[in-house]
Amino acid sequence: MKKSLIIVFLLTSLCCVSQNKMIDSLENIITNYKTQDTNYVNLRIKYVARKMFLTPADTTWTAYNNKTLDISKKLNYPKGIGISYNNLGIIQHYLLSDPLKGLEYYQQAYEVFEKEPKFQKYVIGVLTNIGLIYLEQQEYTKALKSFKTLLHNPENKSKYTTEFYIGNVYGEQKKLDSSIYYYKKSLVGAEQNKHFMFMANIKTNLGLMQTNAGFLEDGLLNTQESLDLIESNNIGGLRVTAYTNAAEVYLQNNNIEKAEYYASNSIKLSESLNSLSTKNSALATLANVYAKKGDYKNALTNYKEHIVLRDSLINADRKLEISRKEIQFEADKDKAIAQIEIERQKSIKNASILGGTGLVLAAIIGFILYRRKQDAVSKSKEAEFNAKVSDTELKALRSQMNPHFIFNSLNSIGDYILKNDTQSASDYLSKFAKLMRLTLENSEKKEILLSEDISLLRTYMDIERKRFNDSFNYVIEVDDNLDEDNILVPPMILQPFIENSIIHGLAQKENTGVLTISFYAENDMLVCSVDDNGIGRKSSTANKANSNNKSLGMAITKSRIEIINKLKNTNGDVEIIDKTEGTRINVSLPMQLAY
Repeated sequence: MKKSLIIVFLLTSLCCVSQNKMIDSLENIITNYKTQDTNYVNLRIKYVARKMFLTPADTTWTAYNNKTLDISKKLNYPKGIGISYNNLGIIQHYLLSDPLKGLEYYQQAYEVFEKEPKFQKYVIGVLTNIGLIYLEQQEYTKALKSFKTLLHNPENKSKYTTEFYIGNVYGEQKKLDSSIYYYKKSLVGAEQNKHFMFMANIKTNLGLMQTNAGFLEDGLLNTQESLDLIESNNIGGLRVTAYTNAAEVYLQNNNIEKAEYYASNSIKLSESLNSLSTKNSALATLANVYAKKGDYKNALTNYKEHIVLRDSLINADRKLEISRKEIQFEADKDKAIAQIEIERQKSIKNASILGGTGLVLAAIIGFILYRRKQDAVSKSKEAEFNAKVSDTELKALRSQMNPHFIFNSLNSIGDYILKNDTQSASDYLSKFAKLMRLTLENSEKKEILLSEDISLLRTYMDIERKRFNDSFNYVIEVDDNLDEDNILVPPMILQPFIENSIIHGLAQKENTGVLTISFYAENDMLVCSVDDNGIGRKSSTANKANSNNKSLGMAITKSRIEIINKLKNTNGDVEIIDKTEGTRINVSLPMQLAY
């Protein structure tokens, strides 16, 4: 089986058209950017993540990442340095088929990222790439241990990627049932996150495993779906792997013509990319194809080339050098730790001599007592904070699933049924079911993409608009400078304010009102605005009668933002502006990107 591997920092899931437009836009911004600052480095990193695996044969990627690395070093920018090292490791490991050089870059990236807790998400990626070298070198026990450790790491936010790697390990060990199980688990996560490249990669491997296990129909279906995804999204970096696997699947289905087509094209692509391992697999399949056709001369030629290439890929010297580099890396790390400990001990000894044994003992005792007190206070505050987080999350979920809203919606559906208006009842029920499903799916997520949250809010407002007999219209505006598919927000954080605007502002307005939802950036913050032209807070007769309901939404949202501020050290806030006609609410959140 060919190891079809995903690179943590470089994969994206956008469709081809929007992807190309975004890449062109990024390229123009970078070309016209005048200052080499950290923002410039981030733009270059983003460009690489979107473009490199769409054009893997481009020989300029090494120079491009080296330049990013040099700029990051001059700026003393750890994030840029670490990601550049990791990207250079990816180039050496996968695009240039030199895992030894790739391992050196990965280790340098790891040394940068492990120093600061805020870089733990990158540590997960680098350790994953190191684990993939184990897998490529057939060190399956080490690879499986690495990936299963990552699977249980709380910092691992993309567990489905790790499940995919575990599926690869079991596939290489010919443990087909286990491999299929983990591929299917991984596919669920990839589909939920709409990672088309990942979906294509999983499906090509799943199709091969199912075929090898005797499930020919399922294997053929997943193989074809993988090829369709690759073509429709122009995922050039996966073609060679998918063609190699497809050749084997079609061969086992006795479709000799397609098997030969995909095997031959896989070899051509492997040669252009210098991808020796995929070429090795394709040669073995092509040899079997020629054997079935009765062309034994070509079968023997391809088989001999396959054997020579296979032996060169896994030789004792390469595996020995990898082990030596690992040992050297750990030794250097232990040596550095030991040196730090020696210096610390010298400082303690000098302090003891200068201050006297009695003073040192007193200081130590005082320090221990102080630390115990501080730990107790810290644990108490942490417990209070965790309780507040849990309580706020529960209240936020309840506010999204407001019982009055559910009751009124079901009543509206019932009214349509009693009036024999089945079309309206069906439309309303469809939107209501979609809203409930999306709300429950997002209830366990801390953050979702802005585009997903907008879709959720749009469904909610469609329901409310229908319930209030189209008494208001709504507009959703997203600033052109914002990438709604790359910005993370807490789910449904605007919903309580939208509900108040509709019920207490627009529903009581004599003529048709307008509700405007807008998103824009201001001072490195994402401002989410709810603006209505209703009767306003002061004029709302329902405001006093339902003041508890209104304050609940405000309190929950403020509490959520306080938690975000504490966790991310930001200055998010809620601002209420009373207008001449209506009310405007601005919710400021820290600008957080998905990648």
